[in-house]
Amino acid sequence: MYKPSILLIAASALLPMPGLFAGTIEGKAPVATYPEKSIYSGEVGVTFANQYNTRGIIVQDEGLTYQPYLNLYAKIYEGSGFIESTSLIVGLWSDISTNGKVSGPGNPGDRFTEFDYGFGFSFNFTGPWSFTTFFNNWTSPADGYGDGQWINGTFAYDDSGLWGDNFSLQPYVTVLRDLGGDAGTGLIRNSWNIEPGIKPNVTLFKDSQTPLNVGLLVKAGLGSEFYAGETVGYVAVGPQLSTTLGFIDPSHGTWTVSAGYLYYHLADTLAPITGSKDEHLFTFKVGLAF
Repeated sequence: MYKPSILLIAASALLPMPGLFAGTIEGKAPVATYPEKSIYSGEVGVTFANQYNTRGIIVQDEGLTYQPYLNLYAKIYEGSGFIESTSLIVGLWSDISTNGKVSGPGNPGDRFTEFDYGFGFSFNFTGPWSFTTFFNNWTSPADGYGDGQWINGTFAYDDSGLWGDNFSLQPYVTVLRDLGGDAGTGLIRNSWNIEPGIKPNVTLFKDSQTPLNVGLLVKAGLGSEFYAGETVGYVAVGPQLSTTLGFIDPSHGTWTVSAGYLYYHLADTLAPITGSKDEHLFTFKVGLAF
């Protein structure tokens, strides 16, 4: 269960911005200066899906689910050593369903299934490697289940340009530790989950205002305790499409639209939860980076 504080943005708005032109020196033309790039950035958006699927565990699969999110970033270090940059991450995420069936007895019909909040750090190393770690706490406003926590770390390798201008593989591996809250991330609390993945992809119409990235995501959920005895909890594969809406003025942020499908083959301990070894996840996402 999850994928920042608004105060970060408010604080950045109070920082003094350099003037467009420095003071004029008699007999000399003005010297142009430009605002430094802000250390703050973020992204906000919403994902629409046919089910709430978290690491192969289906929380609810009736009707439509909305998953709004907000991530804020603050760069706290930039240099030329082994670690090139470090950023602080603050994140919010929610799941809101249309059926309202994942709720406690005191909340009949409540559709606010889950609310997550947490923080983490990202590190960009010399070369194409990066590492991101995040601590996450969740609660269920609908009282569908108890609170819980996890912490994870993701190693990613950005091979863009290695195989040509338009193709990359984007391999990664995420290691997660459930921290034993009232509700477990997996089937057993205080367990480990490992998710290796790869997404071969190609960018079409690269020079247009709406370049289209077409990929095939392949990933798996591993962890014998996490999946109550199964070493492999699931294997998933499916096409992923995304495009940047370059025709929108950059002053309004960078808008992206994504759509995807994943076929999940569930292992013996997960299949009884939904009554099937085969699950189908459809997603559509609109995001804004600023």
